[in-house]
Amino acid sequence: MIKMIITDLDNTLLRRDKTISDYTIDIFRRVRECGMLIAFATARSMESSQEYRTLLNPDGDIITGGCLVFVGRQLLRSCYLPEPRGAALLAELCAYPSVKRVSARSLNASYSNIPTEGRICVDFNAHLPERLLHCSCRTDDGALMKSIAAQYPDFSFLHISGSDLYDINPKEATKLNGIKTISEYFNVHLSEVAAFGDDFNDVEMLRECGTGIAMSNAISECKAVANYVCGDCDEDGVAKWLEERVL
Repeated sequence: MIKMIITDLDNTLLRRDKTISDYTIDIFRRVRECGMLIAFATARSMESSQEYRTLLNPDGDIITGGCLVFVGRQLLRSCYLPEPRGAALLAELCAYPSVKRVSARSLNASYSNIPTEGRICVDFNAHLPERLLHCSCRTDDGALMKSIAAQYPDFSFLHISGSDLYDINPKEATKLNGIKTISEYFNVHLSEVAAFGDDFNDVEMLRECGTGIAMSNAISECKAVANYVCGDCDEDGVAKWLEERVL
């Protein structure tokens, strides 16, 4: 029996134009009326996912790939980049010409080493006043990133498929660990959770939750571990699967 729905946002619940259809909104309303819990599990920040939270009002939020876990406004779990290793990593990334941009995020602010809208421009060689949850960079040099990742085994390096973006989190900050935190809070067993996803950071939760559903537009690694494959994100794949199999 499914008691909780966990869904990724980009290229999963969201269409490629970053919108949610009225049909999907209605299906999630019906899911809630049936007594099921809803949670987002996203690499986005709380700010960049706010409009979708307003539309669907999830019971829980797994933010920044698992760095922050909320139920409502209550923060249940937080993971920070280990220091001084985090500062050393940021400085090292900035030193390579093939790395186009380095960014980082704290609870209260976003930073970048080049002028970027919505981020504070900083020199990552200087001390920042806040603890950092997460960092990222843009580069086409996969060999370089593989080499750097080997030097920082206490960090997770995730290449976002189809892009030049690498997300870097503390090792323990994962979507699955966030799901476990929320499930424990609501006294829901992992076997009673259905999870939807499409990319590398969704593989673990699709494999370990009771019901894993990969999008038809998902990477092959997601499809290989999922129990089901639903429709494309542009065709309301999540909502149609829920309507057909849960409602």
